[in-house]
Amino acid sequence: MDLLREIGTDGYPTDYLAARVRSRRAALIADEGRARAVRPVVAVSDEAIWGAMLTEFDWLRRQMNPRLRSDFAPVFLLFGIKTLILCLRGKAAERHREVERLLRHELLGDELREALRLAPGAAAAAKAIAAAFGAVLEDPHGLEAAYADGGLKAFETRLTRDYLRRVAAVRLHPAVHRFFTAFIDLRNIMTLYKHLRWGFQDPAAFVPGGTVDAARLREASASGDSGYLDDCVGRMTGDAAPAAVVGEVALESRLLGGLTHALRRAGREGDEVELILDYVWSLYVQARNRALRLHAGASDAAMLERELIA
Repeated sequence: MDLLREIGTDGYPTDYLAARVRSRRAALIADEGRARAVRPVVAVSDEAIWGAMLTEFDWLRRQMNPRLRSDFAPVFLLFGIKTLILCLRGKAAERHREVERLLRHELLGDELREALRLAPGAAAAAKAIAAAFGAVLEDPHGLEAAYADGGLKAFETRLTRDYLRRVAAVRLHPAVHRFFTAFIDLRNIMTLYKHLRWGFQDPAAFVPGGTVDAARLREASASGDSGYLDDCVGRMTGDAAPAAVVGEVALESRLLGGLTHALRRAGREGDEVELILDYVWSLYVQARNRALRLHAGASDAAMLERELIA
């Protein structure tokens, strides 16, 4: 079962696509700037926000030539996992119309989308996803057990962790490899924060493949070393403020902001692949910021500003 939809067209030369992306990226940044200046009308659901992002992903993949599609497949599949989780959440809540709207997009493979459409409920959908990822992760039973034991949240955590482990072990385009290295660091640091904040340990939660040694993270988790957490956050963000006083969402936003700035700089100074990667990430940043505004409601504007990705 193909995880991403096969595209039979040849697409366009990378330099031509990069020129189109440069224009769309400028419009995206301007749109986000306007959204921060005035309180915009927000979308009605997480699925609608994510669906808008997927619409642009669909367009972008159709423009790519086969080599570029192959280079970006691991990145698109990372965001595809989020799409699958939203579908599971919709199945569990019997929001069939929102699930169908997500599955109209062309990111995921046809057979996988059809399996999700036909699944009578969340448990059956989770089993279909586990089967689809079985060839990639080589452990579909672990995913099924995660859902049976811990529900949707445990399933999402296990799927993301196992996928990142797999990606870290394969050969990638250098720019894509740098992205995943930074993303694994970010996820591992947030995992350490949660361990220290809530007082639990899960040594298997730390994913190898980042610049921060997974063994050192496990050691910090076991010993309650909040100083090491602060050092990691400081190196990634340049901000010396203690992580414990920031709050989970604001801390994640700081880390995501650091990755955003690094990708934006690479997009300006690097090659076409780095430019397109920056655009893909910028679409995610816009979607996340819109979701934060959706759920913030009438909350304090200063708090919301801390949680948005700059």
